[in-house]
Amino acid sequence: MQFGFLEKYVEDVIEGKNEFQLSYDLWEEFEGVSLYSIASIFGAYDAMLKIYKEVKDLYQNNRLKMEAINKHKKAIEKGMLDLKEYSLKTFYDEEKRSYVRNNEDKKIDISLIGTVIPFGMFTAKEKNIQNTVERINMTLRTYTGGYIRYEEDRYVGGYNPWPIANLWMACYYLEAGDKKKAVESFNFVTKSASEHGLLGEQVNNDSLKPAWIIGLTWSHAMYIIVLEKLLNEGLI
Repeated sequence: MQFGFLEKYVEDVIEGKNEFQLSYDLWEEFEGVSLYSIASIFGAYDAMLKIYKEVKDLYQNNRLKMEAINKHKKAIEKGMLDLKEYSLKTFYDEEKRSYVRNNEDKKIDISLIGTVIPFGMFTAKEKNIQNTVERINMTLRTYTGGYIRYEEDRYVGGYNPWPIANLWMACYYLEAGDKKKAVESFNFVTKSASEHGLLGEQVNNDSLKPAWIIGLTWSHAMYIIVLEKLLNEGLI
């Protein structure tokens, strides 16, 4: 049932039938078709294939079941290929030499990293992704070493980095093999913690102290994810 829904959604989006296929982006601000949403569907497809790989031995003696599984896997693989081709054609801006978050405002957004981590639609070392990361560093990185969410982000009237953005960049740099930059992005977040060790939704770009919501679950959860990756790499 879930695959059928996603398959129909992807078909409608690719064919341009977007009037009933709009959704909000992860910041809950833009309603439309975003690259992050497309990448998340790719990630769901990939998870389905991994599940089939784990359970296939249970059905080796059931010919009908295996035929159904193999048919389903082919449909999923085709869907993944279609999503990648659609994303390259639709969201890569040749003028900016970068992927953009959607076709309405064409802004650079930290969520573009989601195409690599966690959804794996592209790899960290693909040229188009490297170009995108270069553009992210040109447009979203502040003079303090933090990252804002997207171009012209003025949430609650500020121009502040977000821990989630720095942690996302740390994940990317680990995937790309740039351990030094990964640690730098992580350390920026660590240094921004409050006296009680709490991370904020944002970091004040002048004082480098937590700003707005302090003790944000999203920031802390991502911090633990990146911390584990760094520990496994022996970087801290």
